[in-house]
Amino acid sequence: MKQFYLAEIVTKDKLIHQGIFVRPKQATKKAILWVHGLGSTFYGNVTLFEALSNVCEKYGFGFASFNNRGHDGITGIKNIEPESEKGYSRLTGGAGMEVFEECMYDIDAGVAFLVQQGFENVIVAGHSTGANKACFYGAKTQNSRVAGIILLSPLSDRLNPEGKPPWWVVTVAKALIAIGKGDMLIPVSHFPGTPKRLLSLVSPGSFEDTFDYGDAEPKMTAFSRITRPLLVVFAGNDELADRPMTKIKAVFDTHALSALYQSIIIPGAFHSFNGQEKEVVSAILRWVREI
Repeated sequence: MKQFYLAEIVTKDKLIHQGIFVRPKQATKKAILWVHGLGSTFYGNVTLFEALSNVCEKYGFGFASFNNRGHDGITGIKNIEPESEKGYSRLTGGAGMEVFEECMYDIDAGVAFLVQQGFENVIVAGHSTGANKACFYGAKTQNSRVAGIILLSPLSDRLNPEGKPPWWVVTVAKALIAIGKGDMLIPVSHFPGTPKRLLSLVSPGSFEDTFDYGDAEPKMTAFSRITRPLLVVFAGNDELADRPMTKIKAVFDTHALSALYQSIIIPGAFHSFNGQEKEVVSAILRWVREI
């Protein structure tokens, strides 16, 4: 069993996130930062992390995975407050409360952590909704330490057949926002969320709607702005996809502007790649060694 170091990061807006870190015995300058998906955690895929960290150890890559402000459904997150008696407070966060654009702070803090550990080239790898975040970050960041972006199981949350809320929930959410109650919790999908959070997930053209392959004329705006090396890994039998993966991949391929772009489908794989971790890790390894 692989041994991980526990670690913490502090974001620009003073949130404290816990995570894990692996430093290889003979480290290169490359490291991978894992960004988990909606409602997940830094330890959400132990088997995949074991396989990935073993490869990182072999080839000298650092590896880290941290909670972000969208971990779990609803949760308490430590917030630094030097003027308070304890030095911190707790705010209510989690997948049902987060503001998508603030993922920039979480990813920036993770990148900074790895740079502080001596790694100069950080690859940001986002899974599921973490892929939306990694894509958004890759399009926006000016950080020269970010050497590449990996998107794993990148799907549109608004087209997810399992998580798409009924029309009346969206109608209620819009009505609540109109009367100033956009931050109250309502029962939506598989965890409570605010009306603002719900609309961020399911509204066409929102910041979070990074993968609009379902539109008649997809824009893929953030994705098309990524010029760093870019790898996209699709799960061939992704249970959250609303159409054949070959059609989704074709939209990504058409809109990619990275000079070092690669996309692959892992045949037979489900959304979390359970049982096919070796195939995913092999694909990541080949690509990371090339950039």
